[in-house]
Amino acid sequence: MSKLFSLLTLAAFALTLAAGSPAQAKALEGVVNINTATVGELTMLPGVGKAKAEQIVQYRQAKPFTSVEDLKNIPGLGQKRIEAMRSHVTVQGPTTAKRLSSKPAAATPAAPASAPQS
Repeated sequence: MSKLFSLLTLAAFALTLAAGSPAQAKALEGVVNINTATVGELTMLPGVGKAKAEQIVQYRQAKPFTSVEDLKNIPGLGQKRIEAMRSHVTVQGPTTAKRLSSKPAAATPAAPASAPQS
């Protein structure tokens, strides 16, 4: 029984590592204007997938957002999620958000050493 438990624990840990953290998956810089952003731009926000982005667009068509706190009117967006995205959300100005690459930069190959001259 303990071997099975150990194996399941190890498998769960491996899956956690493979999935990465939500912060890594949604690392971005800049802001998303929730009054003008496309569904694709809205999905850059932490905790916002395609379905939630579509709900945001539907909501703003009826009533534009006047503050970031208005996101609490979207079903499934609670205070924790709003706080996680607050620094990347605005209700005016342009959307400037860009995803940050989570992949390390590729190493540039070293130049071959030149042969000594005589």
